[in-house]
Amino acid sequence: MEQRAQNRIHSAVPVQIRGVDAQGESFEEFTEAVEVSRRGLSLLTKRNLAEFAPLTVVLPGRGPSRPGEGPTDFFTEAAVVRVQKEGEFNRVSIRFVGATLSTYTAETV
Repeated sequence: MEQRAQNRIHSAVPVQIRGVDAQGESFEEFTEAVEVSRRGLSLLTKRNLAEFAPLTVVLPGRGPSRPGEGPTDFFTEAAVVRVQKEGEFNRVSIRFVGATLSTYTAETV
């Protein structure tokens, strides 16, 4: 049985990804994460992404809170770690590079 480093939370969290797809085309996509952990997420997309491709990930309103302003956006660089075909979609697993999502720090391994 595969042991995961972080617990995953199943939820529909809005996410924006930017990068270059497997065909070399730059893109920006607004979608929803289907699983989220402190160090990454997975999502469904019709876009063909290559493993290890770098991405920029933005989760609106999931960053640190600023006094008088509320939560900021969580913004980080990331990498595609797995791509699995699910019907007409690709389930893409993304690992954050150098950042963790503080919203989920209460998890235990």
